[in-house]
Amino acid sequence: MSTGMGTSQRPARHYATGPVTRVLRLLSVLATLVITAWIVLSYAELPDTIATHFGLGGEADGWGGKASVLVLAAVMVVLSLALAALSTRPRALNYPTEIAERGAQAIYREGERMMVWTLLGLQVIYLDIARSVLRGDGGALITLGVGLLIGAVVVGIIRLVRAARTA
Repeated sequence: MSTGMGTSQRPARHYATGPVTRVLRLLSVLATLVITAWIVLSYAELPDTIATHFGLGGEADGWGGKASVLVLAAVMVVLSLALAALSTRPRALNYPTEIAERGAQAIYREGERMMVWTLLGLQVIYLDIARSVLRGDGGALITLGVGLLIGAVVVGIIRLVRAARTA
């Protein structure tokens, strides 16, 4: 949704990121790197054909070449690092309301938090996919990861609306 105001016309960011948000962002980026390293280090031991898709019960129902796990890792690294970087620039996010000076800092803070929690949920999903492909015992964490993603969006939107209303 366009608000008619470009991000360069929005108020500047002045608030300090909270310690929980900073730690969660750092842990999420580290998780991305550790999971990716695990995939890369395990690559040589993988069979030529690996599971690439899993059914609702966690059983493999799709197969492909082992290089597909490297594609997954590359996509997740790019996506995760981009999301982490974007979370540090909440002024650039797309908000469903015009950002005025009075409420800008509260809205930016909630936008940043929503992005960081989304990043965390993504890492839980990435870990579960890596476990499923590399060890065949994934499946349990996917529910937690999807729950985190949904929760991040729902709670984030509620908090953004509240922040906008108090502005």
